[in-house]
Amino acid sequence: MKIVYFIPVFFLCMFHAAAQQSPTVLIEDFEDGNSQNNLGGYWFSFNDNQSGGKSRLKQENWQKEAFVTTGGYESQGMFSVDVILEKASYQWTPYYSFATIVHKTAAVNPSAFAGISYWHKGVAHKVRIQTDEVTDYDYYSIRVPASDVWTYVTIDYTMLNQEGWGKKVPLNLDNSIKLVWNVDETSGHFQIDDIRFVKEIKYEKQFNMKILPAEIPAPVAVKGNISSPLNDLAKKYLTKGMNLASWAEANKITSANPKDWKYNEATIKLQADQGLLGIRFPIDLDLYVVDRINVLNGSNKKIEIEPMLYTLLDSMNIWTKRYGLSLTIDYHAYDGSYNRASSKDQKFREAVSSLWRVVAQHFVKEKRADLFFELTNEPCLSLPEGEYIDQADWTLLAQMMIDSIRKVDKTRPIIFGDTKWYSLDELIKNKPLKDKYVIYCFHMYDPFLFSHQGASWANMGTMKNIPFPYSADRWSTEYRDFGITEGTPGWIKDQAQRYYQEGNKQFIKNRLAKVKNWAYDNNVPLICNEWGALPNTAKIEDLNAYFKTMGEIFREMDIAWQVWFGIMDSENKLLPGMAEALDLKKN
Repeated sequence: MKIVYFIPVFFLCMFHAAAQQSPTVLIEDFEDGNSQNNLGGYWFSFNDNQSGGKSRLKQENWQKEAFVTTGGYESQGMFSVDVILEKASYQWTPYYSFATIVHKTAAVNPSAFAGISYWHKGVAHKVRIQTDEVTDYDYYSIRVPASDVWTYVTIDYTMLNQEGWGKKVPLNLDNSIKLVWNVDETSGHFQIDDIRFVKEIKYEKQFNMKILPAEIPAPVAVKGNISSPLNDLAKKYLTKGMNLASWAEANKITSANPKDWKYNEATIKLQADQGLLGIRFPIDLDLYVVDRINVLNGSNKKIEIEPMLYTLLDSMNIWTKRYGLSLTIDYHAYDGSYNRASSKDQKFREAVSSLWRVVAQHFVKEKRADLFFELTNEPCLSLPEGEYIDQADWTLLAQMMIDSIRKVDKTRPIIFGDTKWYSLDELIKNKPLKDKYVIYCFHMYDPFLFSHQGASWANMGTMKNIPFPYSADRWSTEYRDFGITEGTPGWIKDQAQRYYQEGNKQFIKNRLAKVKNWAYDNNVPLICNEWGALPNTAKIEDLNAYFKTMGEIFREMDIAWQVWFGIMDSENKLLPGMAEALDLKKN
């Protein structure tokens, strides 16, 4: 396998002739119109329908010869479909996928090549290589942008990255593999043709960026610290906390046996032993409402809770008390049920407000001072752009939720964050709510270029090696060195261009000074209960530097914190250096 020089992963048509000089092996040219590729493996499709989605094709059956049509790229056949994506009740991003199997044989071994190539016209999509070593769907993939003209696409193995939260395993291409084209971004026409293994990928330097000295901004003055009993309570209990992430907010838990849970008493004890002081428990409360759909649409006014919800909440309450950690119950509506339409629906607002009253009633005799109710996590979560929730609508619902809780519990501390993913910029546009026991919250992932490298959900799955802090010595003129591809969104490329200005401590402090001064002016408590940096592709020394910097900033600015990801391994143990970075106990 040979790779030389540098150029973007995706070649345009003008590079076709030069690219074909490299030895290739044809996988499929769609000339025969059957359901096998040229190497003998079968084609198949799959979609979101079995899980509640309604994504479909305009054609009844894409495998019919009629739909392997004439007029491909300089050929008599191509793969051509019209995809309609429809989420319906599917919890995640809707999709329609097309795949073929390539068997390892004496004549063809996928590992003997540098990558694959094909011609594409139509909507954006994701290319995945599936191997048997990955058993949790966290496959290696790369995003390919839309194109209105026939475009030559080269998928370089070295640019692929695992796309999710699963176990990280090496990409083993010395094996039979599945090649998958996944349409999951927009509906529309999708065409591919002339799929090949490529022996050699040639690159030329593009000079996408400049290497500049770090530019540190002038400090923004902080007016002072908040002084109130509620702020003292927040600082005491809502700092050095962790989120029980990627579990009960995304799934309805059905087993009542804690041994089956991702997080249980052993997890809570471990966090106490490691020096953590608080637990934020994200959970989609309304998943446990009996007759949920009719309750949320207002046709059933009675709120009845499935016992499983109380099993979960009571367990967390008991365990956190036992090991001396605070507990935040975070209503984390992950499935998009709180959306632009429901945010304007008075019946929906009444239903979810009543749900909080029922939960508050369950805990009304719980006198611990370190139990907190968080109204609804990140309004706009799971919503497409253009469907975001208006701040006024969210503020109205939040006040209704507070009023509902206050019918049974007059003083329980309540946590409120604003629209657009608890944006601090949105929060400072708003006024404090009409309740003196509210703690105001924001989420912070600046600089996003560093914190979300390797995050497929941000279209940054291929990104890697972004340093923190920015260093001219470690920067490059080439997007490719940081895994930035043709499919990386323009706003991410813009952040890369600005990183010499934003990848530093003072830039982050200046961002926080805005919300800190808002809290000071209104004399309200302030916390950050989501922040972190994804450890998928960042180097451990950069992760340590980032978390050490963030810990210093939170201490200097007197802001309590609870981390979402980046400081622990798959067994919830602190990564090397994190205890020192955040002033925690060592494992």
